Amino acid sequence: MEKQTQTEAESTSGVFADCQLGAGFDEEFFLLNFGTRLLTAFTDREILIDIALETLADFSQGKRIAIMSLDEQNKTLEIDGVFFQRQSSRPQMSFPVEKTVAGKWMSQKTVGVAPLILEGEVPLPAESGRPEDSQCLCLPLIGSSFRPVGLATIEIPAGRCFDFFEAQQLRVLSTALAVSLENTKLFSRVIHDSLTNLYTRRFYEIRVEEEIAKLRRNSGRLSIILFDLDQFKNINDSFGHLTGDEVLRQFAALMLDHVRKGSTLISRYGGEEFILLMPDARVEEALRLAERIVSLCASHEFGDGRRKIQMTVSGGVAFTDHTEAVSQTELFERADQALYEAKHSGRNRVVVWKNISAPYRM
Repeated sequence: MEKQTQTEAESTSGVFADCQLGAGFDEEFFLLNFGTRLLTAFTDREILIDIALETLADFSQGKRIAIMSLDEQNKTLEIDGVFFQRQSSRPQMSFPVEKTVAGKWMSQKTVGVAPLILEGEVPLPAESGRPEDSQCLCLPLIGSSFRPVGLATIEIPAGRCFDFFEAQQLRVLSTALAVSLENTKLFSRVIHDSLTNLYTRRFYEIRVEEEIAKLRRNSGRLSIILFDLDQFKNINDSFGHLTGDEVLRQFAALMLDHVRKGSTLISRYGGEEFILLMPDARVEEALRLAERIVSLCASHEFGDGRRKIQMTVSGGVAFTDHTEAVSQTELFERADQALYEAKHSGRNRVVVWKNISAPYRM
């Protein structure tokens, strides 16, 4: 391992051999420490990518920065984010790895400079280029077990000189980013339901506790919607569990397409039950959303490509605010009683909780 590390350092120093160690070592070390701590502080992948892009931009003074991740088959680099003119974006682009310059840099696992080619706003390493052109600084993202997980690329001016310490800073940052990306992937697998890709029940329970705690400290409100697919057992019995799974996936996708992104958290509560957490939402807003999803579900054609299946859903809406901030158990019981009333009054409808003993239909 010691020999391997020495070889990497020699390779990096060779790329930047003509430069001298810059001034301000203590300040740079402080910034490096801060940057690595920042990168490892987030489990939300999108936040992590935004922070990483800005951090790499600050350290490298690059014009364009791109972060790319290897797909599960290690055959494609998929763009996580691009930073240009102080703005981050997420272009839907991917690039092959095999027999490409980008793939070569990842396999070398060393920081270095290559000729530049631009694909849109994405800087990529090229085989050749003119000396006066901008260059591509390549930072292989090496995760656990010394395994490449992606590549960061930075457009730098021709002749831009990095001293050895700057190269090591970028290596440390790229390693912190690689490990953080691995952690976000693992975290995502833990908090997302493998069938529907919605959040898990456990994640909902953590989040609703957080929201109720905020209500107790500040003014505000909180609504939830509990959905249950009507007579879902008949689907499994009539068409099999694989078809039932496909219906669950399609209903999850239907909900995701019709909620306000970033403000409504959707979880699979269990089986064919789903729960929506709506922080700071009035009960009227939750009711409108619930009725829209019930209506969309009733008119949607579910199926697995071989057959079309009609499905309805029932919903129960519950709410609390800072004047009472009930426990998450009591809030769920309100929604559950409202859902029970919806089921027993004909299904394919929404009921809003009024009080613990008597839910009512709106």
